[in-house]
Amino acid sequence: MANWRTVLPSANVLLIFEAAARCLSFSRAAEQLGISQPAVSHAVKQLEQRLGVRLFERQHRGVGLTAAGQQFYQDVATGLEHIYRAAYELKQAHNTSRVTLSVSTAFATHWLLPRVARFKQLYPAIELRCLTTDTDTELQQEGVDLRIPLGGGDWLRYDHWYFTDEAVVVVGSPEYLQRTGDLQQPADLLHKTLLHLEADYPQRLDWNSWLQHYGVMLPRGSRQFTFNDYSIVIQAALEGQGLALGWLHIIGPLLAEGRLLQALPQVLITDNPFYILAPSNSPLSPAAQCLRDWLITEIKTANDARCQ
Repeated sequence: MANWRTVLPSANVLLIFEAAARCLSFSRAAEQLGISQPAVSHAVKQLEQRLGVRLFERQHRGVGLTAAGQQFYQDVATGLEHIYRAAYELKQAHNTSRVTLSVSTAFATHWLLPRVARFKQLYPAIELRCLTTDTDTELQQEGVDLRIPLGGGDWLRYDHWYFTDEAVVVVGSPEYLQRTGDLQQPADLLHKTLLHLEADYPQRLDWNSWLQHYGVMLPRGSRQFTFNDYSIVIQAALEGQGLALGWLHIIGPLLAEGRLLQALPQVLITDNPFYILAPSNSPLSPAAQCLRDWLITEIKTANDARCQ
């Protein structure tokens, strides 16, 4: 590696040279940098002596660059721009006013997006970055401050905070329920079109588990529609294609708007609540703390309103 210290001038001298060469005026460069004009002249003289070449030449008005000065200015300006961009991107990546949240696509679509304006109103200086994932295989993903995982698990290896219970109901569109008739009991589901979710990760709850809880067995080969994305399951229910299992914290807004209806009064609350997770190897940034507290407050408000 070259011995930089014997060749390179100080960073301060390079900044002064760049300003003087760009302005073609020692006075304007001094004004931009907030220093005196003699300080600019002294720095330029130092630089020329160190390099052994004239960089500027006096002109009738101001100064001009020599051929060597012009070439050096282009190289210095390019180098400073690269250094600036590297420093800026590094700072942005570690900016404590930026917080990254990882959630499922369905949660982001139906729960987060209708509320995100309230977060921005409360914390206008915080940049919220939302990543969607429909697996729990990326819990150690770099750059994620908070996440709400899909499945259950042992979260003792993470900093974790209770978010909400897993509460699941049967939902359908008003049009579907009107067309197929009301349900009186869980066994009536055997005569309806059920929208199934098939995923690569361990599911929290499926139709078999929900029905078995109420003493009903789903016959083999009774699946009519199966999807691998819960957002599509919800959309199919909205389109009147059948009945879906609805996680209340996700489909609550759709129930409140009347776009989906609860088809049966049963609400199955499991012993597998949802948590907000964070890496345990580093403290939460102030922005991440604000987002965590806001998420918990929002879900509590929604749950309280639904129980009234």
